Amino acid sequence: MAMYAYIAGTTNDDINDKGSIACQLDWLKQSNVHYDAYFIDTFTGVCRARFKLQELLMIVKPGDMIDVMDVSNLTSNIRELSCLLYYLDDLRITIYSSLVELDVGSIREQFTIAMMCRAEKLTMMQRDFNRKKTCQLKRQIASIRSKENKRETTQQDYQIYNMLMNSDYKTVQKATGLSRSTLYRLKKRIQKQ
Repeated sequence: MAMYAYIAGTTNDDINDKGSIACQLDWLKQSNVHYDAYFIDTFTGVCRARFKLQELLMIVKPGDMIDVMDVSNLTSNIRELSCLLYYLDDLRITIYSSLVELDVGSIREQFTIAMMCRAEKLTMMQRDFNRKKTCQLKRQIASIRSKENKRETTQQDYQIYNMLMNSDYKTVQKATGLSRSTLYRLKKRIQKQ
């Protein structure tokens, strides 16, 4: 059985900052455990690649142990962590975290449940957003329709209508510069009144 340590964090030298590499190294030194290897991923800027974790996963064998300060430090989101825990469970790897030794199967369910709750929450938020957007669009359509219905018929509209009744569409189009569809709508609106 081999023991490995995995550390991922920022290059911040503050020992009190749990996300820093210095804090995690200090915690590992206090445990006084001999490790076969330390695998350290440093985050600089926006790059959060975990190349050393991938290297560690290629080395571990069934029965090995991985020591991390915090289990959630293994990946950047819950979905990836849940997949990783399933993978480690298949390999029968034990994870030792900051407080207790954890069997991967016991913590895998916690993160799977957390992932499902988050997915359900996102689904509910999306439904709520879609419902609000639908209501907003319905209000906009109703507002546009009410504006169209409330359009006042001006004296010029009546003159165009009289021209339309006395001649054909082409002549009225040339005289007014309005399209045929606009003239048709104008005619129907005045006839409804």
